[in-house]
Amino acid sequence: MASVAVGSFAKKLRQGVCCLPRQEIDSQGLRTGLLSNTVESARIRGTDKTIDNAAMAGGFIVASGIMIPCEVFFIMKRLAFLLTILLAFLLTGCFALPVEAPMLPPPAFAQPVEHEFYTVPVMRGNIELEANPFAVYRPARTERHRFVPDDIPVLGIFVSVGDEVLQGDIIAELDLAEVRQELEDLSRSHARLNFELDLLRERHNLAIRLARESGRAVNDASFVASRNSLHADLELLEQLLGHVEQLNEQRYLRAIIDGTVIGAATFVEGLHSSTVMDVVTVSNQAFMSFSVRGEMAQLMNPGDQFEMTLGNEIFTVEVVDPYVFGFSAAYETEEERDPEAFLAFVGALTPQAHNIPTQGRVRIPLEEVYDVLYIPVSFLRRYDERDFVYVYIDGLRTVRDVVAGLEADGVIEIISGLEEGELIIQ
Repeated sequence: MASVAVGSFAKKLRQGVCCLPRQEIDSQGLRTGLLSNTVESARIRGTDKTIDNAAMAGGFIVASGIMIPCEVFFIMKRLAFLLTILLAFLLTGCFALPVEAPMLPPPAFAQPVEHEFYTVPVMRGNIELEANPFAVYRPARTERHRFVPDDIPVLGIFVSVGDEVLQGDIIAELDLAEVRQELEDLSRSHARLNFELDLLRERHNLAIRLARESGRAVNDASFVASRNSLHADLELLEQLLGHVEQLNEQRYLRAIIDGTVIGAATFVEGLHSSTVMDVVTVSNQAFMSFSVRGEMAQLMNPGDQFEMTLGNEIFTVEVVDPYVFGFSAAYETEEERDPEAFLAFVGALTPQAHNIPTQGRVRIPLEEVYDVLYIPVSFLRRYDERDFVYVYIDGLRTVRDVVAGLEADGVIEIISGLEEGELIIQ
């Protein structure tokens, strides 16, 4: 019976079963021998299922000559497995965590370093806001000369720019050959009728003298009839001649005013007249004047006086009524021109003044403030609706809010926030 049990146990060992039932060990008394045999020959190759079955049967585990209850062994095995997973997780987690930055050294206290700044003091004075529109030379009167007949060949233009002309001078002529020929024919007819009338008058006078000498009555009925007929023909001829003379006069373009030619068309063969073509433009430059056009002209009223800079000289000018002084531009329609103010020099000008530039600047005061604090506008800082400056105090830059006012000519008024003489930083 005992041999059968031992053989059965040895067979289990060879099959890799390492659990010994308590009943077999206790009943057979084989604890010592079996333990030695187990240590020498047992190679645990069994599966967890075999071990679990043995543990359920209440057996023992033989390991390194020590018999351990199966329940304890399984608990230890599971703890070892859990510890292995926990250790792997901890090791992996340590390497995955971010590296902590090295601790910075504690800050060291240092005295503020004084910098060199570009500063200007807050000033006190007057600020004047002004406009400076351009003023352009305009003669007091300019006349544009055009032919009345349209599409007539131009015979010649007899003046050029810069020429001085007098009122009535012929400055251009049309080629009206037929009118000229007709005028010549009518002039000859007029002369002939006048000659015939003179002959009739002499014959009549001669007849009266002969009749008186002979004591006969004078029959002057024929003379009266002839005279009346000649007078009728002469009257009709003079009317026709006057009409042709008017046509002939239209071939001449005469200067309307005394002045200087400032524009003249170029004459070429085949040039024809046009009612819209300026042939010659003459201006009266005896009276010097300037004009300002645009919105600024609306700020200038007749009688107002302003300063105008021409070249390096400053002149006093006065706004004049263009209609009173005969400015030709005043007769343009309101739709065709911008607002325009005309300026005349106050006082007599020297002859050299006619050589001054033809363009200048007029100073128009718009707004003025007196005895106020101001700074260069480039020193003022703006952010949204906030105005501030950098004030220089004990070598340091300090921000100071201010209230700004009128700005003109690169400076700006400071209403509050600064004191006169304080240094501000750009």
